[in-house]
Amino acid sequence: MWPASTSLLSLLFLLLLSRPSLFYSLRNCTIDFHDSSKVKCDFSRLHTIPRGIPKTVTYLSAFRNRIVTIRESDFKGFTKLEALFLGQNDMEHIENGAFSDLSALTQLNLKSNSLTELTDNMFEGLTNLRILNLYNNKIDHISPLAFKPLGKLQELYLASNELVNSSNVVNIVSHCPSLKILDLTDIRLTVFETDFFPFPLQNLTKLHLGSDTLTKFRVHSDVFPQLESLTVASRKRGFEWDVIDKVLTNLKTFGIQLSELKFETCKKIFQSFASLENLHLSSFDEIFDERVFDFVCGIPSLQKFHVSQIHIFVINDTLLQSCSRLTDLKLIYIVLGNLSESALQTMTLLRNLNIEQNVLSRIPPAIQNMSTLTHLSFQSNLILKLQCSDFLNLQSLTELNLNHNQISTFKSCVFKDLTNLKVLFIEHNLISQLDHTSAISLPSLKMLSVSENNLILIEKDTFSNVSSLTELNLKSKSATEVKNGAFEGLVGLKRMTFSLNYHSGSVFEGLPQLQHLVVYVWNNMEITELSEHRPLHLEALQELSIQVDKNACVYHALYILHGLKKLQVFSLDTVCCSTPSGIFWETPNLVNLKIINCAEFSPNPELFQPIAGLKILNLSNNKMKYLDFLTEANLTKLEMMILTNNDLTVINETVFEALPSLKYLDLYENPFVCDCSNAGFIDWVIRNKQVQVVRAYQYRCSSPPSEQGHFLLDFNVQSCWESTGFLCFISSSALVLVTLLSSFIYHFLRWQLVYGFHLFLAFLYDSKKRRQGCPHIYDAFVSYNVHDEDWVYGELLPELEEVQGWRLCLHHRDFQLGKPIIENITDAIYSSRKTLCVISRRYLQSEWCSREIQMASYRLFDEQKDVLILLFLEEISSNHLSPFYRMRKLVKSRTYLSWTQARSHKGLFWENVRRALECDNEPADSHNPLTVNV
Repeated sequence: MWPASTSLLSLLFLLLLSRPSLFYSLRNCTIDFHDSSKVKCDFSRLHTIPRGIPKTVTYLSAFRNRIVTIRESDFKGFTKLEALFLGQNDMEHIENGAFSDLSALTQLNLKSNSLTELTDNMFEGLTNLRILNLYNNKIDHISPLAFKPLGKLQELYLASNELVNSSNVVNIVSHCPSLKILDLTDIRLTVFETDFFPFPLQNLTKLHLGSDTLTKFRVHSDVFPQLESLTVASRKRGFEWDVIDKVLTNLKTFGIQLSELKFETCKKIFQSFASLENLHLSSFDEIFDERVFDFVCGIPSLQKFHVSQIHIFVINDTLLQSCSRLTDLKLIYIVLGNLSESALQTMTLLRNLNIEQNVLSRIPPAIQNMSTLTHLSFQSNLILKLQCSDFLNLQSLTELNLNHNQISTFKSCVFKDLTNLKVLFIEHNLISQLDHTSAISLPSLKMLSVSENNLILIEKDTFSNVSSLTELNLKSKSATEVKNGAFEGLVGLKRMTFSLNYHSGSVFEGLPQLQHLVVYVWNNMEITELSEHRPLHLEALQELSIQVDKNACVYHALYILHGLKKLQVFSLDTVCCSTPSGIFWETPNLVNLKIINCAEFSPNPELFQPIAGLKILNLSNNKMKYLDFLTEANLTKLEMMILTNNDLTVINETVFEALPSLKYLDLYENPFVCDCSNAGFIDWVIRNKQVQVVRAYQYRCSSPPSEQGHFLLDFNVQSCWESTGFLCFISSSALVLVTLLSSFIYHFLRWQLVYGFHLFLAFLYDSKKRRQGCPHIYDAFVSYNVHDEDWVYGELLPELEEVQGWRLCLHHRDFQLGKPIIENITDAIYSSRKTLCVISRRYLQSEWCSREIQMASYRLFDEQKDVLILLFLEEISSNHLSPFYRMRKLVKSRTYLSWTQARSHKGLFWENVRRALECDNEPADSHNPLTVNV
């Protein structure tokens, strides 16, 4: 029976040690923190779809891996999956029926793979698919029935493939009547014609078609009754447009990119449209016939005109003269260097003007007095300077983009007429300072970005006339000195980003509504405002981020958060200060804390105790070695913790018991030790059902050398449990034996042990006294209990001292004051020829009396001299003498003096006492009063 039970327990133990792939221990995948139905397996170097993904997921992404084949079994049971992303893999083959269980799938992304063929049963089961992305594969053949299951498909992206046969397009549209968007850009078709289409595509609204080899676009029937957007691109010279009238009557947007834009070709194309509103015109050739512009601008319904990749170095007075009805004009990458002053004078309805990626060196005067403009962009030109008249009379302008130019300075008068401007971008220029000369006076401005310039100085009152500003970005390529009062007047500012070097005073005063603040600190310079124990005075601040360009301590952390009671998000990047424990006492509402990229960071529990409501904690790249601080950190509401790129080698899984709300834990890129010290952590990672340990199956061992480079979760923890179980068995067995032995000794031998202990003490004192050779001062030392003192002083003392003349030692009378009791006892015993023990029941209960008789009895047996006299005042049975093992032995083997038996013969009793005191001390003397019958 016992062996069978042992085997059963062993089997159960091994089963418990198995490694099931649980919901929170996904191999190479991560469950989305905010939505547990979403799983991401991106950038994991996967060769196959990983096992163990919950069947209940609705979103799955395995983007940028090395998956070659999708197997039939990979997605079995995923009946709730709605979106599947498998882009940028090495996929060459999808087995038939691989998607058969994905009846709920609405979006499938297979872009940037190596698929060459779409087979008949490849998409079996995808009856509810709405979006299919096959962009950038090598597809050259589509089977006739490949798209048959996709009856509800609405968007299909087949751009950048190798389709050469128009029958492939026919096979698609034959089974997808619900198509709304069809992208066939950059394929190898030579002819696109609709004669073989089985029926009109009643729902198609967007068609993108392009090919290096396309020679003809032919539409002879109304197969696109709802088409609104069409793009056609061809590098082939002699491109033929063959479209009958009234088949593209609903087209609103058209994009054409040809190798050459001949006037005749363009005229024929544009005559096909009855209600065109948006035209994108570009060419692969530098040659351009300006008459095309006249014809285009003559289209009555045209409102938006986008021109790109055509060389137009100068726009003169007549080129755009007929474009008077345009509301939007984009001139992108046309190598434009100049516009005449009257180039845009006829465009009285123009609202949006984009002249980007050109070579303009100044703002063209042609835009002056264009009172209808609301959006204007000169991004990515070569503009060097802004003049006061550049934006003259542009009162309707609401957004201006001057990014990526070479503007170094401007005067405040530049923007004086932009009274309704709300957004201004001057990013990536050469501006070095903002002062009173460049003070912007824009009463309606909401957003201003001067980021990525070389700002070194911001003077006082620079922003005093932009009181409506809500967002300001002053991030610089270098450190910026901010003068006191620089931000005065920004009473409505809610978001601010800037780079800081040095300032004096309190620059943050006057920002009562600021909610988001990002500070970049350069060159390891000391920040007076943040280092002189001054609060920020930002009572409304909710998010604060501080980042330096290298490890530095740039502020006194205890004071920077003073008064920020509404702060919810706090981020420190490369800020390595000795953080005081009380830094967060003023931020009780903090829910998101990020302290990263610090060379050495050793937090203590007191640091986090004031922020008990913290939900997200990121301590990445801080060289931390231990997590012990979590045990007492009071982070009971923490849900996400990121600890990547630290020096954690051993994790004690018990620290997570102090984090009852934890759901997401990332410990990637730590130098784990793969031995039994991490066995508990490994087992916890696999088995816990609450915390998702992100990328756990990618954690690698750094030591010992035999395990270096191996995966942490591949370490065999069973050997640790077996060794531990054996040690526990040995320890438990030893404990049981010790317990049984202790119980036996206590029950049967406890009095002998107690007596032996005191006897050992007597031995020590006896040895000491024999070495000292103490003389006999007294005839006898009387050992008695204080309760028997009346008998000693009333009977014993008068008889032995007064009548018989003996010199006695009594502790109440002869012990030295201030001397330890035990020394007084031993001195009295060894200074007396005899020890007379007056024994009663109270005597036996006294600790000091027991020590006296033990000392005397040891002297008796050690010196082999008659030095002990036992005098019993009461009748005491031998059982009561058990604690005094030797006394009991003496009483059983010898006669003793008994006062109770001698009351009628007191004379004889005292005579026996006298004879006992007189007897010789030599062992040869046989006259022993102890053996005399009383």
